[in-house]
Amino acid sequence: MKFSDYFFAPGVRPFSLITGVIIGGLTAIFAGWRLGVFVGAIAVLLTALTLPVIVCLQDRPYQKIKKTIKHPFLLDERVLFVVQNRSVGGYFILTESSIILLSLEKGKQHRLELTRSDVKAVRLEDRDTISIFVSNTKFVRVLSAACEDLFEALFENGWIDC
Repeated sequence: MKFSDYFFAPGVRPFSLITGVIIGGLTAIFAGWRLGVFVGAIAVLLTALTLPVIVCLQDRPYQKIKKTIKHPFLLDERVLFVVQNRSVGGYFILTESSIILLSLEKGKQHRLELTRSDVKAVRLEDRDTISIFVSNTKFVRVLSAACEDLFEALFENGWIDC
């Protein structure tokens, strides 16, 4: 992802606008509407400029690790994993031969690479949840707003038998 892509990422502009309205509204209540409008506009501008920089800095370690993966990515999606009843943020990377679940929780690299022989079943639980079964009792739960797209990509690439 190029640096300029972070500025056009979904959510940056709405979040900046909401931040500006809240800060400007509170300022207008206590100091007058003219100052409120000015402070709100400054808040929108600062949020729209600093939020992409922060997200870019947070993604930098992931980008370094992704460069070490030799296979071309069929899918690269930011998701949450539920492991041992706690959620962990990271990436779901689909290649031709493996599913890679990548996370840098608390500064440590956690990487789970599942081959086709490791995956016993994949089930779409609901719109936002996919369960990847490694055995009859062990599974990894993936949470994302794009789970239907993840499931379709897995089906199209032969990871799911119907």
